[in-house]
Amino acid sequence: MADEQTHFRLRILWGLGLVCLALLWVRLFQLQVLRGREYQEKSQANAIRVVEELPGRGLIVDRRGRVIVENRPSYSLTVIPSDIRHSSGTLMELATILGTPQEEILSLLPKGGLPAYQTFKLARDISFPTLASYKARLLDLSEVGYQFEPKRFYPYSVAPHVLGYIGEISEAEKARFPNKKAGDIVGKQGVERKYDDFLAGKKGYRYLMVNALGQAVEDLDDEYIPPQSSGKLYLTLDLELQYLAEELMAGRRGGLVALDPNTGEILAMVSVPEFDLEVFAGVLRSSDWQQLQADPSIPLLNRATQSGYPPGSTFKPMTLSAGIEEGIVGPGYRTFCSGGYTLGRVYHCFKKEGHGTIAPIEAIEQSCDVFFYQLGHRLGAERLGYYLHEFGFGQKTGIDIENEITGIAPDKKFFDRKFGVGKWSPGLVLNVAIGQGEVLATPLQLAHYCGIMATAGISATPHLLLKMYQKEGGVIEYSPDLHRIRIKSETFAIVREGMRRVIEGERGTARRFRDPRWQMAGKTGTAQNPHGDDHSLFIGYAPAENPIIAMAVVAENSGFGATVAAPIAVNIMKRYLEIAFQPDSLSQLPDSLLQKLSSAGLYKYPKPHAAEALTGAAGDSTVRTPDEAD
Repeated sequence: MADEQTHFRLRILWGLGLVCLALLWVRLFQLQVLRGREYQEKSQANAIRVVEELPGRGLIVDRRGRVIVENRPSYSLTVIPSDIRHSSGTLMELATILGTPQEEILSLLPKGGLPAYQTFKLARDISFPTLASYKARLLDLSEVGYQFEPKRFYPYSVAPHVLGYIGEISEAEKARFPNKKAGDIVGKQGVERKYDDFLAGKKGYRYLMVNALGQAVEDLDDEYIPPQSSGKLYLTLDLELQYLAEELMAGRRGGLVALDPNTGEILAMVSVPEFDLEVFAGVLRSSDWQQLQADPSIPLLNRATQSGYPPGSTFKPMTLSAGIEEGIVGPGYRTFCSGGYTLGRVYHCFKKEGHGTIAPIEAIEQSCDVFFYQLGHRLGAERLGYYLHEFGFGQKTGIDIENEITGIAPDKKFFDRKFGVGKWSPGLVLNVAIGQGEVLATPLQLAHYCGIMATAGISATPHLLLKMYQKEGGVIEYSPDLHRIRIKSETFAIVREGMRRVIEGERGTARRFRDPRWQMAGKTGTAQNPHGDDHSLFIGYAPAENPIIAMAVVAENSGFGATVAAPIAVNIMKRYLEIAFQPDSLSQLPDSLLQKLSSAGLYKYPKPHAAEALTGAAGDSTVRTPDEAD
């Protein structure tokens, strides 16, 4: 009996032991297999610190390889957010070093989304005294580190609206940059934003073993992932031409675009007033941002792609093209200009006494308004609207920077939608025919349209990217996007002859800008502005045969196109022809620009002689003859 009880008790003990062992095995399986990764990560979070190493952001160079954006060293203080939140002593020391209240430091920390061991950039682009103060307190700041961070540097300070700027990613931008986290630097505008994926490179990661005090005790070299810097981004800009364009547009408001009409490559793009890129090179101060936002001249607006202007008489070559294509204007076509055209009211020509009997080519050369009033009336809104769209108006050009606007290209549907079906005056079309009224175009659209005229029908999508040189040696080149618009070559022959005579003809509105070395073509324009003085416009291309440059200039509130915009454009075109065909010539450059180019290292020799080649380019008060005013 006693033996049976003993055996029974032993069996119970064995059973309990087996149950305990089974429970222990299940628990071990749960801890090591089912939740092993979770606990391993928690262990690593306490033992390993991940330090990001940032690559140098890619260089940006002009079409000839001259660096226009590079990097300079700066330093950032980094923290592990959870450590700072639970360490009042560290928080107090940081507040002292940075001169920032503790509450503000806590507000800068991300609310979530970072692994427990991931560092966060608390303060970017710190000064050397701040860095020295941090290093003097290293023993008390084991939870704080510092990190090298490339900072953008602009050796020439040109093309701010083209280049754009960089800054910390915002909440709104996380959808655009899904692989970025709080504190990361992204392109905010211009090519910096468009080509951020290429320019940013790839981060590196260094893994440090830390002790219970948070102090690094070992560098885990086997786990090290080096950063991968980007290469070079070649832009289509010509640095010298950009310098000249900015010099000639200084002190004004408006936009300028010069491009190669054969490829769409942007040679120069200017929007004035400009802003200082250095403001964005480091950490943007709120006071600087508020000042830029409050500036009534809106310097952050890229007027070359984001401002719509009435194109004025620069539109007349398009209107003539429409008239020829529709069979309205043919051989022997003439119009009589008495100084006005009556349709309900009198629509005046800019030449009050009139041009008399005038032919199509002469109408472009002398910019006769009455010729185009009559032509616009006969075309009507629907047919004229078709050609507006054919020449690229009312739609984006497709340039490779963001936020381009479409402008307005009014047609019959537009007028019906705005005023009601059949409730608008045909006189609205007369205004559109001379580039006034409802029509609006950007300087970029005008340059693109001029390029189509220059090439007799080839539409080349404007672009700023020339090629990308990758660090490992690969090259990605831009392939031009070209197509021919549906306009006959015979039509272009007539229109282009009229544009040639604007400069080369005896009665051309820009005849005083002829150059014996090259023939050029263009069209002046003066756009009425309901909010102030008239805008000055000019489109042009050169040489007149086989052109290599086409451009548009819009100078706000500057008067006649022949007075301001035309001399700016002509001098830029001449300089580009000199670069292409007479590279040793400096005769067209003013002293102030040569001093800039010399200090920038673009030239190593002085100007051979002083030439006042740009008289009138900055505007003058010379009284024009009536046929030279438009």
